[in-house]
Amino acid sequence: MAPLHLALDAIGLKAGDEVLAPTTTFTSTAEVVCYFKARPVLVDVDRESLSIDPADAERRITPRTRAIIAVHYGGQPCDMESIQDMAARQGLRVIENAAHALPASYRGVPVGAISELTAFSFYATKTLTTGEGGMVTTGDGGVAARIRMMRLHGIGRDAWKRYSAERSWRYEVLNSGYKYNLTDIQSAIGLVQLRKCDRMLAARTEIAARYTREFSREDALEVPTVGRDRSSAWHLYTLRLNLEEITITRSEMIEMLKARGVGASVHFIPLHMHPFYQKAYGYREDDLPVASQQYRRYLSLPIFPTMTTAQID
Repeated sequence: MAPLHLALDAIGLKAGDEVLAPTTTFTSTAEVVCYFKARPVLVDVDRESLSIDPADAERRITPRTRAIIAVHYGGQPCDMESIQDMAARQGLRVIENAAHALPASYRGVPVGAISELTAFSFYATKTLTTGEGGMVTTGDGGVAARIRMMRLHGIGRDAWKRYSAERSWRYEVLNSGYKYNLTDIQSAIGLVQLRKCDRMLAARTEIAARYTREFSREDALEVPTVGRDRSSAWHLYTLRLNLEEITITRSEMIEMLKARGVGASVHFIPLHMHPFYQKAYGYREDDLPVASQQYRRYLSLPIFPTMTTAQID
């Protein structure tokens, strides 16, 4: 959440502005827009990838739209070419929410090096974790300087530099910033995790391939697919149920899995179906039909690098 907040601050988001965001995501994606008294405009998703639908996003652009947040659902990058083309035509800033997508790539380019701003999460459940915290990547030096300043109280240079032998004790508060710096301990953990990142991805990819081989034999199940021009970080393995082929509910299936020691979950309840977004912005369940329909079908299975063969079986 902090990386997205800093990214929106860096583009100068203001009260009354609008930001496009997919409805199938965790609430933090849209929540941070509200911090600025701006409006999150929820967008339907692509049926196959469950990521933001660029065509639906373009239909929802108004004169107040400033940016689009592209969420790489489950670890697979969005259709970034369509998103970038639309943003260029409409004069929008692009922020990628890559909380699920380290390390993934789109047409050979790593996520984090595609758009002006990319936000990563290092929460405990993510593909690379420091327990909490996150990261913003950008190729714009001015944007990077703004984020460095705002992440630590709006001070003009990192506070720790004031205590080194080469630096003066003087400092200047240039803006009303935040306390969003990653701690040294977290950073040390992250550097070790980073060295293992490719190895952990290989393990996740192998588990996903095994799941897909087995579950694709079942008429009642639809397995996830990955576009040929991209690679997934496999943060989530999301099955979809062919509801006409099953005689129990999804909730019953999740409880049966739980009884066998398998912790399945649902990612995510679309934002337009939550009370806050309905009361604050007037959304109804049928406003975003693809997301509503697919929500009733999906569930996520455990996928983590240290899974044993017995756990996978």
